[in-house]
Amino acid sequence: MRTLLVDGDAYSRRLLRVVLSSFPEIAIVGEARSGSAAAQMLDSLRPDLVFIDVALPDGNGLELLRNARERPCLVFTTADPGFALSAIELEAVDYLVKPLQRNRIAESLARAKQRIMLRNVAGLAAQIAEEASGFGDLGHTRNGAEPRYPERMVIRVRRRMVSLDVGDIDWVEGASQYCRLHTRQGQFLLSRPLGAVETELDPERFFRIHRSAIVNSSSVGEVRSGGDGRYEVHLRCGEALSLGRARRNILEKLLSGLRQPAQVA
Repeated sequence: MRTLLVDGDAYSRRLLRVVLSSFPEIAIVGEARSGSAAAQMLDSLRPDLVFIDVALPDGNGLELLRNARERPCLVFTTADPGFALSAIELEAVDYLVKPLQRNRIAESLARAKQRIMLRNVAGLAAQIAEEASGFGDLGHTRNGAEPRYPERMVIRVRRRMVSLDVGDIDWVEGASQYCRLHTRQGQFLLSRPLGAVETELDPERFFRIHRSAIVNSSSVGEVRSGGDGRYEVHLRCGEALSLGRARRNILEKLLSGLRQPAQVA
């Protein structure tokens, strides 16, 4: 976390510096003794976290933050507890009354880490939503143009967000309100029904061969006939999937979409 220290008192800044240096996730990117210097650093350094004294030699730290274009995560320090309400209005994560104590600084840091994590998650969610808005508008055209489909999918795996190349998907298995992506990087379970995922995939590349299976045409190795009107689609990864009787009409499309000619046995 990029951290800025703002305090007119050199002793207070040194105490903060010493305590925060024991936390490996903290990087102190600057120190300011006045509001004017802090204003410049806020714009140039763009810190994640600011420890700031309410009373600065050339002004009020509260007013400085009220006028900031982008407000970082805030911890106020002061010798006067009477400004606590104003700090709450600025959504500060903590309000430390001097003399500063190590355990209270550590508590403030823990709260700041939680706040910053939530902000980052919210920002990532917004980014994913923005990217998802370009997923072909759920298969519909925009301004008369051809539908656009994503080349990558962002999926959540426990506490991680994974960016997956759509071309690496071999097939998608549906099961009730869930589906499983079978990819060259492994399997990923999504809490979405198969139909929802189907709308995000290019219908010229991905074909629904069964009510519970969508295949990537480039992953098909061969299609085998059972001699009784049934067909099996064999993927290069070794999977063998049944071609539903109601989906027989997509057989030619499936074969013509292969990057290499498929074998029909």
